[in-house]
Amino acid sequence: MNRPSWLLGSLLFCVLFLLSGCQQKVFVGFPTPTPTSALAASITVVNAEDAPMPPVGPRTVNPFLALRRSGVGRSSAPLETGGGPPFDWRETDNYLILGTDRRDGWTNWRTDTIMVVGLDRRLQRAAVLSIPRDLYIEIPGYGWGRINQVDYIGEKVLKVDGGGPALVSTVLSNTLGIQTGHWIRFEMNGFVSVVDAVGGVTIHLDCPFYEPIFNLTTNSWDYFTLPAGEVHMDGDTAYWFVRLRLRESDIGRARRQRQFLWALRDQVLQTNLLPRVPELWLAFRDSFTTDLTLLEVLDLLRFGISLDPANVRAAGITLKELQSYTTENGASVLIIADPEKVRAVVENIWDAPAMVDSNRQDSERCEPIPTGPPNVTVEAVPTPGSTPVPDTAPIDVPGGENGEENNETIGAEGQLDTGGG
Repeated sequence: MNRPSWLLGSLLFCVLFLLSGCQQKVFVGFPTPTPTSALAASITVVNAEDAPMPPVGPRTVNPFLALRRSGVGRSSAPLETGGGPPFDWRETDNYLILGTDRRDGWTNWRTDTIMVVGLDRRLQRAAVLSIPRDLYIEIPGYGWGRINQVDYIGEKVLKVDGGGPALVSTVLSNTLGIQTGHWIRFEMNGFVSVVDAVGGVTIHLDCPFYEPIFNLTTNSWDYFTLPAGEVHMDGDTAYWFVRLRLRESDIGRARRQRQFLWALRDQVLQTNLLPRVPELWLAFRDSFTTDLTLLEVLDLLRFGISLDPANVRAAGITLKELQSYTTENGASVLIIADPEKVRAVVENIWDAPAMVDSNRQDSERCEPIPTGPPNVTVEAVPTPGSTPVPDTAPIDVPGGENGEENNETIGAEGQLDTGGG
């Protein structure tokens, strides 16, 4: 395979691998915090069937310090995206991206990262939509459950034709009106080595970043922190940046994943990957499955590389459109209480920011990093089950434009007690 083909293949692997929505792992070592305030975060972690706490590993990470780099990354004003006709999901090639926490020896898994990528080949543009893992939906042939259970249920419980991805696609069609034609499923293995293999990734943070993390060295909770500005991440740093979510929740994490995905794309395009092909192959060969052929993958990547940054928009369904709900079994989930709000996000995806600007913040309103350890407590709740849900309605088949923003609750590996689960 010639150099452009290797570049395209490596781009698929590198850019999409970060979507492996694995369970939060244990941090060993201590990233030097940069406290600036006496603020203390109080977080309640819910110990549920798919949310073991403290986070489980084990995983050994050497202490590291994120490095600033000048002249790299993106610190300018958000891109001017301009107009254009609505993005019609019925007329685009739609791909389902799944990231699972499945590990060697495990008999079940959750799909904690779910995205739909739509390609409008005629107008040379694309859109990316994130779906929260705690969205509570009706699963055909099964009952009600979180959307992050659907892949496993379809693959191992119902054993539908096409497996788990086919059932996820059916659920998305029934719930959001988006039909997907192909899928890629990523496992958690190899993320750190892949980022290191491409030389690390540089991103711009408008505000300092911090998330609670369990430190096995001290057997206590601490903060993982990154400074504002240009931050060059090695594999370990990047792993925690795209995985942690106790404070910002799954919805905030999805914004960071979209930002990092684009930065990784840029890094791959700027890097001569030929000397690193053996590393990349070893890291990726057991990390993903797909119904795409190699030729289809290469065609997809050629199209993706050709896109102008302003012509790739990204958004997600957030707490602005959803409502927190507790099931009869005590599970905290998110439901569609107002279908019109969700429909607006799906149909107006082309009004969303460019993907490169997925995680932009107001640098004049940054929260300072708290001093002292986070106040994290653990509560036990019953194992979630299939229970009825209040009156909700599926979304009609849409036609296209919008954006997404903040959130305050959390789901899964650890959750704020205000919702999400």
